[in-house]
Amino acid sequence: MDEQEGEAALAALALQERTVRDLAWACFTPALLHLQQADLGTAAFPLTAARSAWLQALDRDPGPLRDWLQQRPATRLGVYFERLWQFFLHSDRDTELIASNLPVRAGGRTLGEFDCLYWCQQRQRAVHLELAVKFYLGLATATPSAGYSNGCDWFGPNTVDRLDRKLQRLLQHQTQLSQQPAAQPVLAALHAEKPLREARVAGCLFSPSAAVLPPPRGYNMALPLGRWLPLEEWRAECAGDWQIIPRLHWLAPLRASRHGQAGATLAATLEAHFREGGKPQLVAALDTHGNERSRCFVAADIWPDSRK
Repeated sequence: MDEQEGEAALAALALQERTVRDLAWACFTPALLHLQQADLGTAAFPLTAARSAWLQALDRDPGPLRDWLQQRPATRLGVYFERLWQFFLHSDRDTELIASNLPVRAGGRTLGEFDCLYWCQQRQRAVHLELAVKFYLGLATATPSAGYSNGCDWFGPNTVDRLDRKLQRLLQHQTQLSQQPAAQPVLAALHAEKPLREARVAGCLFSPSAAVLPPPRGYNMALPLGRWLPLEEWRAECAGDWQIIPRLHWLAPLRASRHGQAGATLAATLEAHFREGGKPQLVAALDTHGNERSRCFVAADIWPDSRK
């Protein structure tokens, strides 16, 4: 099953419970980036018939997933994404979750933490998995080279977060933690010495609607690029019902939402938000049943000039 077939199979499950849809999105949609580093794999688990049945059973009775999430409630999207993956690794028959968010300390300071350590039944090896979920807006800051944009062209809504900086930290620090001397006794205590190294970067890139910005090197071309628009441009095409997507709901598409409002009304809300210096907002176009048809970011008209 290729990535596009996998997405179609996931959509065909028609999951109703939001947290279960988020779980399915986190673990079974295609990765955002193919990471280029020796001895670093991309965590990828196929959506098998058994896993599809597991998701559908959870959709009927989401209690185990809800209980898991309530043990450590997440207020940040990245932590929520990690918790979903940890639940999957804890539950799947082919994996055993050894530890999660496990700190490594030396000399009174924390060097980092393992997002996930798990045992892979098929490979009969421990695996160190680092996770990230990112939503970046593109800004052409330099001339693309060889058909690719640069990592410094993709910014988070707060403009401090940037793709090249995130990848540098992920590849040079986070995924290297198991190589640190201070990590060796931590791994030995868990019988997880010399783990394989994996990473998974999920999310979406939103290209500017007024310019052609190619994706960065390593982008998964099986995924479509999203788009972002200045408020005035979005206002001209915002017919129908729309909704601002709360940050913790950015993963799976909205379903049966009751919070839609007319585009003109939402435009007035966004205008007031941006007048106070607010960040770009992710919004969804809804059909008559409250299901998400599409999504895009809307930013202040001066947002590129006001980034820090």
